[in-house]
Amino acid sequence: MRTVLALLLVAAMGLGLFFFGQRLLTDLKAGISELQPEPEPKPLVLSPGQDPIPAQGDESDPAPDSKRSQILDWNQQALDALERGEIPRAIELLQRCVLEDPGDRVLARNLALAQVRQAGLMIDSADGEQRREALAMVEHVLEALEGDERDAVAARIERWRDRAEHEAAFLSSGNQRFELSYDGEQAGLRAAEMDLLRRLDRAYQEFGERIGSFPLEGKRLRVVLYSPEAFTRLTGLGHWAGGAFDGTIRVPIQSGGIDARLDGVLRHELSHAFVDRLGGGTTPAWLNEGLAQYLESRQLDRLRLKAVRAACRDSAWPELASLRGNFSALGNEDAIRRAYGIAFGFIAYLAQNYGEDLVLDLMRAGAKGVSAESVFSQQIGFDLNVAWEDLRQEWQGQ
Repeated sequence: MRTVLALLLVAAMGLGLFFFGQRLLTDLKAGISELQPEPEPKPLVLSPGQDPIPAQGDESDPAPDSKRSQILDWNQQALDALERGEIPRAIELLQRCVLEDPGDRVLARNLALAQVRQAGLMIDSADGEQRREALAMVEHVLEALEGDERDAVAARIERWRDRAEHEAAFLSSGNQRFELSYDGEQAGLRAAEMDLLRRLDRAYQEFGERIGSFPLEGKRLRVVLYSPEAFTRLTGLGHWAGGAFDGTIRVPIQSGGIDARLDGVLRHELSHAFVDRLGGGTTPAWLNEGLAQYLESRQLDRLRLKAVRAACRDSAWPELASLRGNFSALGNEDAIRRAYGIAFGFIAYLAQNYGEDLVLDLMRAGAKGVSAESVFSQQIGFDLNVAWEDLRQEWQGQ
């Protein structure tokens, strides 16, 4: 049983992860602080998980009421712009705020977090100049941050810089949808680049027709190939990982070029890109990872589904709500293995019993500002947890 579960973990976890950087950008959005309208006392800086800490450093009198009112208005406009995804506009407004009141730590922190969010989008651009601009944008943001928040952002920026340095001499090729970057000294990759692009195009066309949307039109997606050693170092993932998506598809390639497993890896990571662009950035992990595994094969992999079901027959069954966040947070490997396997099984179950179109509607829910659970109940007429329990009874016979 444990052997089967271990193999499933490698297949599922190795084929796709939204790792820390993706979560960080979401967390930063939630971390932007709202200013209180009172001019006294000075605004507070909120560190993650901590009580408010009084601002330090600027002992000057607070801004006059009229100027303070304008600053508060700009800050609120910036928060509203962030909610709409208009990050450059938010940065412009927050820069005005900081210019008017440079000693306000909340304003400085808000600006820093907005700049990190914008850099996080630019760092995955297929345009090399944008990636360089992203690193320049975050040159001084750490000065405005504190504690765990500062450490998390610092680690992310350091990883961006390490990648930029490692990829500086990479060769690039591509088409209207994908930019492929790789180490030209690695054996077999130059000869394989056109084949890789064809594989990506085929999967993209298939997914677009199946899902009813082609989200990469007008904005190319980066695909970066690394040696296994570089992949582990630059992503922080173990040797078992077959790929990762953090706005860029990242895949380790063995010396000698492509191998038989690569098609499934590329399809899995590309499905994460579809979910990222069509799901509004709030897709629960059970849906994101389950759908990615479901789409790895052109047809449902029934042998894999049978193996997952057998592996979970006598295992503890998690609550669906516990699988909304990143599976790595579940702690122990057995729980993570079950999460990947059951997520795949649940998506297959929903598609078979309620239709693949419903599954795709669940994926699109976040972009419409609603939850996957509410979409299910509206369309089917009962709670999604009922279907979750039905799957448990079908698999475990209890």
